[in-house]
Amino acid sequence: MDSFPGGISRFVNKTVAFRFNGRELSFRLSHALFSSFDIDAGSRLLLKSLAQVTDLGAVRSALDIGCGVGVIGACISSQAPDAKVVMQDRDALAAAFARENCRENGLGGVSAVCGLAFWGLEGQEFDLVTSNLPAKAGEPVLRSFLRHAAGCLAPRGIAAVVIVAPLASSMREAVAHLGCEVVHLEQAKGYTVIHFRAGSARRETDAQREDLSPYIRAASRFTPDGFSYSLQTAYSLPDFDALGHALELSFEVVKDAAAAGHVLVWNPGQGHLPAGLLARPAQEISSLAIASRDFLQCAIAALNVASSGMPPLRIRALCSEADLGDAFPGGSFDLLIAVPHPIPRVPWQGELARSAAALLAPGGELLVVGTSTEMHRFMDQNHGLRPRISRKHAGFRAAILRKP
Repeated sequence: MDSFPGGISRFVNKTVAFRFNGRELSFRLSHALFSSFDIDAGSRLLLKSLAQVTDLGAVRSALDIGCGVGVIGACISSQAPDAKVVMQDRDALAAAFARENCRENGLGGVSAVCGLAFWGLEGQEFDLVTSNLPAKAGEPVLRSFLRHAAGCLAPRGIAAVVIVAPLASSMREAVAHLGCEVVHLEQAKGYTVIHFRAGSARRETDAQREDLSPYIRAASRFTPDGFSYSLQTAYSLPDFDALGHALELSFEVVKDAAAAGHVLVWNPGQGHLPAGLLARPAQEISSLAIASRDFLQCAIAALNVASSGMPPLRIRALCSEADLGDAFPGGSFDLLIAVPHPIPRVPWQGELARSAAALLAPGGELLVVGTSTEMHRFMDQNHGLRPRISRKHAGFRAAILRKP
């Protein structure tokens, strides 16, 4: 059953038909996810290569990393109906779309999970590992993808990846450095496909795969007005070397919030706000919850919160903002910090208003920041919360509202 409120239908941008190796499939796409108008050229090239040079019918287990809406995994399952196909994406919404698209196409034996690449596999090995490598992930992350792919292949298993042309040479070097055997190489306008066997690459343990260090970009100290804290920042997340306008404004406003007791941060990014609050003298935060549909945000923010001195048992990370109502009883929090990530034609204001009103304890406060236009729509909601502070800066607006 769909875990997102009201189902994922409100996130759907369009439905597209796709024919793969004689099988007619259809996929629902979203503005919130990669390639929102059609099946992207990289995935098409990778799938063409699989159809031409691999025996998909002989595959008994497959893993697709960074699955998005599930195109590659669904196509593999359509040709290998008895195979166990695992799809993985760090975005909980992508995993939900992948599950729904497989269900709509009548595909069984398929699972789609939210997590960082290759985390949670529990020693499994696969006949086929695929990935449309995300170019913006950062080169250390991409190199770890290739290493992990080689390390979880079954004997005679194949890894097949596609990468944008500017990074192709680097990825080919990484495959060679691992000692892998390249069995197919295909280049087209803008993309390169590489198929490889493990060769002499080493097997990996779960602990080696579930290592956050390739994602770490730098360790830095940040000093917004009235705050000073250290942070490890991750690739592919903003605010890694300086604070954007929304964060600057949030720090200005949060100084006036009742930052004590039980705190929830929705969409924490690198973890600036929770780390900053914990670094303040005489802070009285007793527990801190982190929620986002992005597993990387949850992981890096939790790491930074723990590094700030919060005991692990008092930290909770939840990778799906849609599950908040189920995960926490009403009135659980004294402060909720919300940084919405707007999706075209999917209003967030009503859902946040309802969630905040339910989750806050009496006297609890909501700090929310967004563009001035989006915030104007939020302040017009009948949420039962009383505005206390509102400030604007560089096209953004931050407000604190209190639950009576």
